[in-house]
Amino acid sequence: MSLNIDIDDINEVLLADGWYSVHDQSFVLDSYEYMWQGDAVHGGGESGICSTGFSFKVDNGTKITGPLTAVLAVRTGTSVR
Repeated sequence: MSLNIDIDDINEVLLADGWYSVHDQSFVLDSYEYMWQGDAVHGGGESGICSTGFSFKVDNGTKITGPLTAVLAVRTGTSVR
């Protein structure tokens, strides 16, 4: 059995401080790294940090990005709240 999650269907993401609405189907997964002045200073996977990251935009246009391990849950389909 697999718990398939269609990332195009994610409409809310639970992070440590609460639920966030995903704006305009913007949720994505990819490898990530921290940059400073155009140079990578820390890649995902280093120091035991998950190498897969997530990113999505909220209603005001702000982008939230982090390691996939920071996502506690997602809501898909039509929100019931």
